[in-house]
Formats: sequence, C-alpha cells, structure tokens
Amino acid sequence: MTQTEQSWQWYDDNAHIYEEMDPATLEFGRQLLAYADPPPGARLLDVGAGRGAVVRAAVDRGCVVTAVDAAPAMVARLRADFPTVTVSYMDAQRFDFPDACFDVVTAGFVLDLLPDREAAVAEVRRVLRPGGVFALSLPGPRPHRRRWQWLVDLAREFYPGAVPEDLDEQVDVNVAALLTTAGFVGWTRRDFELPVPIPDPAALWDLFAARLPTAVSAGWVDRLPPEREAEFRRRFLAGAERMHAGGGIALDRYVVLHRALAP
Repeated sequence: MTQTEQSWQWYDDNAHIYEEMDPATLEFGRQLLAYADPPPGARLLDVGAGRGAVVRAAVDRGCVVTAVDAAPAMVARLRADFPTVTVSYMDAQRFDFPDACFDVVTAGFVLDLLPDREAAVAEVRRVLRPGGVFALSLPGPRPHRRRWQWLVDLAREFYPGAVPEDLDEQVDVNVAALLTTAGFVGWTRRDFELPVPIPDPAALWDLFAARLPTAVSAGWVDRLPPEREAEFRRRFLAGAERMHAGGGIALDRYVVLHRALAP
C-alpha cells in the first residue's frame, strides 16, 4: 500500500456509522451510477467503495461488481453487506487487476483524497477496456457557506487557529487535465445539488459531536475542559435554534460529476 494508514484512519474508525453520519451518501452513489449509465451485465469496478453507495446501485442495475477500498473496516462491511460482490483491500493508485478487464470504473469522492491522482487515473485507464466509461464525483462549491458563518465563528473562538482562513477554498483537482493526460476522451461534467434537511438543533449537535471530517466538525468537543464544553454546546444550540427559526437547518451538499471514455 502506498496510501498511509493515517490517510484512511477516520474512514476506518467510522465505517460502522458512515452512512448514518452522512445521509446524502446513498443519493450521491445513485447519481454517480446513473451518470455512468452502465448496462446490465457490465463489469464495474467501484474505487473507494466505502459502505457501498455506488455498489448498491450497480448491483440493483444488474452489473457484475468489483469493489475496492483502502480502509480495512470498510472492506469488512462491504463483504458482509454484499456477498455477491468481489471486494478487495487495495490501493487506488496501484490496482492488482489485469489490463482492460472492466467496462466501467466509478470513484465517488476519492480522487481529491489521493496524494498521486495522476497514478490513480492512469490505473483506471489501464484496467478499462476500449470504449469503457470512467465516472467520478468530487465535492462542489459551497455558495451558501455564509448561512453557516455563525458556526465557523464559534469554532474559531473556542479553537483558535484550528479553522483555516481559506475554509471556502476547494481542493484543486484539474479533472480535465488528469483525464486528458491519461488518454481519456469525451469528457463531460454535471453539477448536482442536494440539500439535506436537519430536523432540529439537537440533531445538528448529534452530527457535530459524531466527528464528521469537516473543518468545523472534527470531534473537537472532546478537547475542551468540561466548563468550556458546556458553554460551547449552549452557544452552538442557540445558533442552531436561530437558524432553525429563520428558515430551517439544511446541509447544503454540492457535487460535481465527471464522465469520460477510454478510446
């Protein structure tokens, strides 16, 4: 493995509750699979399969599915949940597959996490047959970040230096250049928005306290002394209540889907 254990530690630790912590995961998997549009019987490889959002949609469509992930706990859950799927613990930057053995490769929210994206895309190209489809998703822009500025400010007050100033900057992934360098053709993209409603301030706190891997929610509450933790929670819930009364609480999720062909 060339990916470090630390890179995947959060996913490994939270494999048992990953989909519960991020209720948009299943819909994003369905959207990515629909964008790839494989026919029934297609040999499909899902890279960074996680808990199986894309795998589930591909199995339902009748694909012959292979799934890989670099987090051992995710692999174990995949094997238990999808007994008809071939599941392997594998580095996305170096596949243990022969050339031209898949009709479709999908990668949901994976490419931005990899230290060597060029190697990963080249590997996808290698294992795709001519005419095969590569479909991937990446986090999109966050135009409604200002609605959450109260939480950013609160986190900066209680955790000085922990929240980066460039919070709104996205991971820079030049997908067009990566695909072109690897030899792909016919690149297309589609932006997808999915607001995820949160029923009340208490439910938002539960998500925050569950250590979601975001810049303002990383299990920091555990790092506060008891009296500061109580104050943080009080002000968090007050801010969430104002948000709830002012139009409702929703996690604004934006995704960019990309699709290209192996010549």
